[in-house]
Amino acid sequence: MVLKNYISLVWHWAWLIILGVLIAATAAFVVSKNTTPIYQSSSRLLIDQAPGTGSGNDYSQILLEERLAQTYVELINTDPVLQETIDQLGLPFTPGQLKGRISVSAPQETQIIIIRVEDDDPKRAALIANTLGDVFITHNQNRESLRFAEPIANWESRLQTIGDKIETIETEINKIGDAVTAEEKATLSRLETNLNEAQIQYTDIFNNLNALQIEQAKETSNLIQIEEAKPSGGPIRPRTSSNVMLAAAIGGMIAIGIIFLIDYLDDTIKTPEQILEDTDLTTLGAIAIIKQADEKQGLITQVSPRDPISEAYRVIRTNLDFSSVDETLKSFIVSSASPSEGKSTTVANLAIVMAQAGKKVILVDADLRRPVQHKIFTLSNNMGLTTAILDNQTPVKTHLQETSITNLSVLTSGPIPPNPAELLNSQRMKEVISEFEQVADVLVFDTPPVLTVADASIIGAKVNGALLVVDTGKTRRNAFVNAVERLSRTGTHIFGTVLNKVKLDRSGYGYYYYYYSSYEYNAKSKKRRSKKSSRSARIPAWIASLTKRS
Repeated sequence: MVLKNYISLVWHWAWLIILGVLIAATAAFVVSKNTTPIYQSSSRLLIDQAPGTGSGNDYSQILLEERLAQTYVELINTDPVLQETIDQLGLPFTPGQLKGRISVSAPQETQIIIIRVEDDDPKRAALIANTLGDVFITHNQNRESLRFAEPIANWESRLQTIGDKIETIETEINKIGDAVTAEEKATLSRLETNLNEAQIQYTDIFNNLNALQIEQAKETSNLIQIEEAKPSGGPIRPRTSSNVMLAAAIGGMIAIGIIFLIDYLDDTIKTPEQILEDTDLTTLGAIAIIKQADEKQGLITQVSPRDPISEAYRVIRTNLDFSSVDETLKSFIVSSASPSEGKSTTVANLAIVMAQAGKKVILVDADLRRPVQHKIFTLSNNMGLTTAILDNQTPVKTHLQETSITNLSVLTSGPIPPNPAELLNSQRMKEVISEFEQVADVLVFDTPPVLTVADASIIGAKVNGALLVVDTGKTRRNAFVNAVERLSRTGTHIFGTVLNKVKLDRSGYGYYYYYYSSYEYNAKSKKRRSKKSSRSARIPAWIASLTKRS
């Protein structure tokens, strides 16, 4: 399918695309308006990494920083941290529910942790983000201090013991005061020696404790809140405008997809190109839908001879003459692949325009099963084709009935026989056709559908050719191909086809009708409308209706 056909298809189904867009956009708008707004707040923590944890390898240092950041991200989502946050704020959540409302991430190549909290209350979202960060900082500090807690406590205990010993020795020295006796001098000397040793031990223990505390400081990583969460000014969802636009786009795409699916699955004939592709037959004309339902009013070429549809029948008449340029067109059948495709109305109107051109025309209703021509022309069906075949004593023209249309006579079907195919295939039928060809310029046969019975194939082999009527958008391509093959097997020459019941809003056909007519004839008001009005009919019906309403 070429690009113009795709464009034509989309244009023809534009109402469905617009409907899909409107339905999707409306649904998105209603859903968005009835959805509870959700707000988001975020806080940022900086990882103050301990200087003693670094290594000489830059790549290893980067991996260490990334692992530390990811570790902190996972630790923030643990139940103890979440539960303490819930307890401090008195939140009506469980740790699992709170976990579903928070999102913790660490951007690559940074030492920053971002805590995002979503809630239907913007103030509560900010409060949770800040409190969660504070709780985790406290938990992290407590966890880091546990690694050195026991050795520091041991050194502090020993330092306290030595300090108490020094204090005891100093008390005893103060009691002795100035030594007088040799015993007092010996005791004082011993106490001073012990005090000196205790002070040396105290200094060593203090230095060891201080070194351990320095090592703790070097190897402990801290977290610092560098940005507090603030209440959001607007919800992050639902985003009504974005949702409506996205839904409208999706609705339009779905509608287009449905259109192409329908077109792919649709195997009916809609364009002359399809007929040419399947059967190599040309389309001699296209007939729009005749709005009047009454069969008598279906004779639009008689009731409204200036109507574009009447002009379309005259175009078919002209094209038929060109199709039979090698021999005089004396007789032909008009049929269709299946029933209810409008062949009888087409036959009647085509016979009328031929008679209007000055030719003596006989319309033969050869449908001996479901005849309708006597109803269309309001004639009696007591005599007709069957009586002409059975009566070989009187001239066949006595079975004809004149109409109100100059040069047009109708041979109705006559009484319906029990054996139509045998009558039509009889030698007498050939004689009837031959006798009518001598008294008329053109014989036009209305036959049953090709695929229903063999009548059309039987008569088609006895006349100059056949014209097939196609119900646009209803006749299936396979059925039409089978009908053409059936006629071809009997040696019937097919002049071409007629597209019937064409919608004017279908792309291309509006131009076809109005190309041949400068003025459109209005049967009711008997007024002419200019070409400008005619061109407006090319506009699709759904646009034209909007124009009339405005």
